[in-house]
Amino acid sequence: MNQMSNYPDFSQLGYQVIRELGRNREAGRITYQATALNSDQEVVIKEFRFADTAGDWSSFKAYQREIEVLQQMQYSRIPQYLNSFETPAGFCLVQEYKNAPSLAERCSFNPEEIKQIALSVLEILAYLQRRTPPIIHRDIKPENILVDQQLNAYLVDFGLARIRSGEVAMSSVAAGTPGFMPPEEQFGRPLTKASDLYSLGVTLICLLTGTRSIAIGNLIDDNYRFDFKQLVTQLSSSFVEWLTKMVEPNLKNRFDNAVVAMTALKPIDVVGGGLKSRKKAAVLGLTSIGIIAGLGAMMIYPALTTPRQETLVKRLLETKECEKCDLHGVNLKGANLGNANLRDANLQGANLEFANLGNANLQEAYLDNAKLGSANLGSANLEFAKLGSADLGSANLGSANLRGAFLASGNLQGANLEFANLRGVNLGSANLGSANLGSANLKDAYLEGTNLEGANLKGAKLDTKLRNANFKGAIMPDGTKHR
Repeated sequence: MNQMSNYPDFSQLGYQVIRELGRNREAGRITYQATALNSDQEVVIKEFRFADTAGDWSSFKAYQREIEVLQQMQYSRIPQYLNSFETPAGFCLVQEYKNAPSLAERCSFNPEEIKQIALSVLEILAYLQRRTPPIIHRDIKPENILVDQQLNAYLVDFGLARIRSGEVAMSSVAAGTPGFMPPEEQFGRPLTKASDLYSLGVTLICLLTGTRSIAIGNLIDDNYRFDFKQLVTQLSSSFVEWLTKMVEPNLKNRFDNAVVAMTALKPIDVVGGGLKSRKKAAVLGLTSIGIIAGLGAMMIYPALTTPRQETLVKRLLETKECEKCDLHGVNLKGANLGNANLRDANLQGANLEFANLGNANLQEAYLDNAKLGSANLGSANLEFAKLGSADLGSANLGSANLRGAFLASGNLQGANLEFANLRGVNLGSANLGSANLGSANLKDAYLEGTNLEGANLKGAKLDTKLRNANFKGAIMPDGTKHR
């Protein structure tokens, strides 16, 4: 192990680990971001620890399959295969690094952006389907699609991919992720080029409805059809029809392949046709504002949230319990949520400005694009929370636990992070100008492109690799002022 962290030491093999990107304990797989020592190129290392999975080496087939598939491909939207090597516990696969979060990390997009992402993924599928023989990915889901700031998509994890040697590929064992697998995969029927389209359609439904991958099964009825239309009333009927065809249970009723689906999607206006109903809903919302009292605080939230969300908000304010709740986009401005349990809750795009979340449990919560300006998060637990592009300007995060949290592109200008645990946090391109990070733990944090101008870092643990971070005028850990 190296001296800087608990990460594995691959230096003898030419790589220095920067940080952990994710892990799948069941499969014994850990993914790292690293640097190639001979070229300073940033790479991704997938470590397959087969010895850690109770002697089950079945994942070795996935490892071999992924290498086999990746070696065949040279495409800018699929991270390039670079190397592979053995370790005492298993094997490692080295790929090109893409500076882009997955759709599971950043899943708050407007409908037009989601259309652009769909077209980008369809372009990748068209490339795979043009190959001889064609390649079926078999595990398309938000976690396996990366999207950069320009909304270019990248497809990763080809461990379940199947290369079709004939007209169809047979799946003797159902693979993939429940809810995203097409029915033909579940029942061991032939797979075709339309099989990946189903999984992409499910992914788009996740994005459009704010549904997390683990909860997508809640939208599937007994006939294997998705019941989502009531959640996307702002979308045009043409786009809903296109999406419905993508997730048809019978593959014969889907688009034949990615090119056909892409051609059908391009001329469609995503939003429209529902404009009158949206205006009507807005008028109703203005006349039916819900007002609830919660522990001495008067909370006003718009009735434009779903009835289910209104019930959840009431329960949250009354009991402070809402674990795994879907509260995306709700207005909780100024709410008193001290000591609340919001673990694994979906709060993407929610308004929590000036809210009291002191000592709250937000572990693994989804807060992408949330408004938390001037909120009190003192001593809150935000371990592994997703806060991509969130606004935390002037927020109090003193003594908060943010270990492993995702805060890339977030705004923390003027925020108080004194004594906060920021170990392994991703602050890439985040704004921490004039923030107070006194005595904070930034060990193994990712600070590439981070703005720390004028920040206070006195006493902070900062033994991390810094790249392109702006420390102009900052008070450094030793008390000196950076020039």
